[in-house]
Amino acid sequence: MSITVLRTADAWWVRTPGGAARIDTDATTTGGLLGAPEKIEAARGSKETVDPATLDLVSPVTAPCRVVAQMTNFASHVKDAGRNPDTIPLTFFRKTSGSISGPYDDIIRPDHVHFLDYEVEIGLVIGRDLPVGTRSPRRTGPRSWQAWW
Repeated sequence: MSITVLRTADAWWVRTPGGAARIDTDATTTGGLLGAPEKIEAARGSKETVDPATLDLVSPVTAPCRVVAQMTNFASHVKDAGRNPDTIPLTFFRKTSGSISGPYDDIIRPDHVHFLDYEVEIGLVIGRDLPVGTRSPRRTGPRSWQAWW
């Protein structure tokens, strides 16, 4: 099950079949919001909604944060870059909080960056401390991620 959380400069919202419902929270960070899942769940049942298109959305990820990205996750992407996917190892890298932008913000290219690349991204928000080196057991089936949460 996925839950779509939206944020404006002054409020948090959750996407419902009827539109966007305001979440009754004082949270100012993504972590603060995720620390009160009952508030998100209560908003999901709200009949008071607005059209999400009327909201001036900003990133639901607040700074500072830790963003870890996977490089070379598609063989076709590696080939598009003129490289051999068989010789490129699975690589992860950290992005700075400055890489966060809202859904309609301009993308700013720093002067030292000569090539901007594109790809669809998916985010996973982990709602607990996850020290470096933590390993999770492999699980399968519906809600398998809850087994170690």
